[in-house]
Amino acid sequence: MKTDCHTRQGFSLVELMVAMGIGLFLSGAVLSVYLAQSRSYTSTTSQAAIQNAENAISALVTPVVRSTGFNGCTTLTQALSHLNDGGPAPLGTQGALASMIVGYDAAGTAGSGSALTIAQANAANDPSVGDWSPSLESTLAGKVSTGSDVLVVLGATPNSSPVGVISIPSGSTTIALQSTTGLVAGQYGIVSDCLKASIFQLTAVSQGSPGTISHTLGSGALAKSADALAVNYPAGAQFVPLQQTAFYVAHGQGDQSVLMRAIFSAGVWDVQPLVPGVESMQVLYGLGTGGIVNRYVAASAVTDWSHIVAVRLGFLVQGQAGSGATGSTALSQFSVLGTTITVPSDGRLRHVFEMTINLRNAA
Repeated sequence: MKTDCHTRQGFSLVELMVAMGIGLFLSGAVLSVYLAQSRSYTSTTSQAAIQNAENAISALVTPVVRSTGFNGCTTLTQALSHLNDGGPAPLGTQGALASMIVGYDAAGTAGSGSALTIAQANAANDPSVGDWSPSLESTLAGKVSTGSDVLVVLGATPNSSPVGVISIPSGSTTIALQSTTGLVAGQYGIVSDCLKASIFQLTAVSQGSPGTISHTLGSGALAKSADALAVNYPAGAQFVPLQQTAFYVAHGQGDQSVLMRAIFSAGVWDVQPLVPGVESMQVLYGLGTGGIVNRYVAASAVTDWSHIVAVRLGFLVQGQAGSGATGSTALSQFSVLGTTITVPSDGRLRHVFEMTINLRNAA
């Protein structure tokens, strides 16, 4: 049986073009919805990450800064130095300033009216100590990002408690304590009897309850042949382990800079990444007396660090690439504690987080 060829017809060119047009339209609509949802998801995820970062900053930084200056039952002005290795400030300046906090102000970030430009996200660290005022502590050279302030505090080791002194034999460099749990050679400590105090570095630890710690012999004007600490401490005095901690922003892994915590021990800084996604840290210091702040100033304006009673910290926290507004060629600006920070238009969501911490043990 013959089939009529005229009954076997396909799509005409016009029909194919219409079908392709409809298909492209539908594909474009689906792609548009997908991209919008993807941007929304990235933005939501970054907002959550930024919030988590801010919570982490508050939880990890606040306790350390608030306990600055805790050294048992004495005041800062009663502390004497018996360090065999003073190290960086404030440890290295105990005899002169009797301060347990010091800061370094990044160039161009001295508070109200100042300006800072960040050329790229997660830039390399700055090796020049002259880019801070006062000049950055040399042991931190090359560890800090350009434009990040540096805060260094000295206080009781977190989660530690004062330990009773059993005995300090006359002329000995060994102190018997009720417990030496958690103490290690190289860390610092302070012994006090509420009238005076001595800060020193532990050179040896005998673990136990009770146990002993050792230190090198005092020297110079404070030296006294009858006592290695140059002053006498009776049984019942307190020993408190000390920790010198620095906070700053530095180059991190991947595409985000990191808030760092560095702990000074045995003559070197143990640098630990603390919170990723922190692009800048700015610090102002509250000058005052009796725990009452008279004014906040940048580190470059502080002449006596023993008068600091509070610290105000500001952070610029960044999200993932593409989590913010796109398509703009203009640079974005943020105000962090009075410093205008200009960042590249790299499609990142950013947020300013500020907090004020009162120093519980301010003089």
